[in-house]
Amino acid sequence: MKYLSSLLFTILLNLWGTLIPIIYFPVFITRSRKLADHGAKVWAIGCLWMLKKLCGVRYEFRGLENLPKEACIIACKHQSAWETIVMHLVVRHPVYVYKKELEMIPFYGWYLKVMSGIKLNRKGGASALKSMIKQSKNYLKNNQSIVLFPQGTRVPLGGEVEKYPYQSGVVALYLSCNVKVVPAALNSGAFWPKHKIKKNPGKIILEFLPAIEPGLKKDEFNKKLEEAIESKSAELAKV
Repeated sequence: MKYLSSLLFTILLNLWGTLIPIIYFPVFITRSRKLADHGAKVWAIGCLWMLKKLCGVRYEFRGLENLPKEACIIACKHQSAWETIVMHLVVRHPVYVYKKELEMIPFYGWYLKVMSGIKLNRKGGASALKSMIKQSKNYLKNNQSIVLFPQGTRVPLGGEVEKYPYQSGVVALYLSCNVKVVPAALNSGAFWPKHKIKKNPGKIILEFLPAIEPGLKKDEFNKKLEEAIESKSAELAKV
C-alpha cells in the first residue's frame, strides 16, 4: 500500500510540475522573474501537501533564528529531492544553484530559465565557477539568498564524506561574496531515499545552524562547514 501511494505521489508530482508552467504561462511572455518565483512557491506548497497526504511525510524547521535578515548563502545537506523544494517556504525568492541539464526537461526546464536560479555547467571548469560567482553576487545584491548543496549531489543516509567530498563551489562563493554562510542539516534521506519510489512516513527535520561569518581562510571555513553539517545530520538521522 505504501508503494502504491508513493507511486501515485510520483505521478502527481510530475503532473503538478507540468501544470504550474501552464497556469503561470504569462511568465513566458512577460519574463517576470517575480511571477515565476511565486509559481515556484505555489508548486512547493502543493508538493509538500501531496507528500504529507499520500505518503505521511511531515516536516519541521529548526534554527530559523540563525537565518540572517540580510541575504546569505545557505549550504544545505543533500539527501533527497525534498530539499530542492522546501526552501521556497523558508526563504524569500530563494536562488538555487542547479545543473544546466535540468533546463532540457519539457515545461519544468523552460520555466526554470525564467525563475531565480544559478545555472551551473559542471564540466565547465574555471569558467563555470566564475559564472556562478558572478550570478551569485548579482542575486545577493538584490537581497536574494543563495541555496546550494556543497557535496554537489544527493548523498545516501550515512554516506561518507570521503566518497561524497565537499566541492570547491561553496568555498569559492564564501571567499568571493563576503556574506554569511548558514550550514543546514537534515534527515530527509530516511523518508525520501535516493533512487527509490517508496517514501517512508515520518517527519523530516531541517535545521539551520549558526552562520559562519566571512573572513575565515579556505581550509578553516571548509572544516567548520563540514563539521557543522555532518555532525548535526548524523544526529538528526537518529531522531
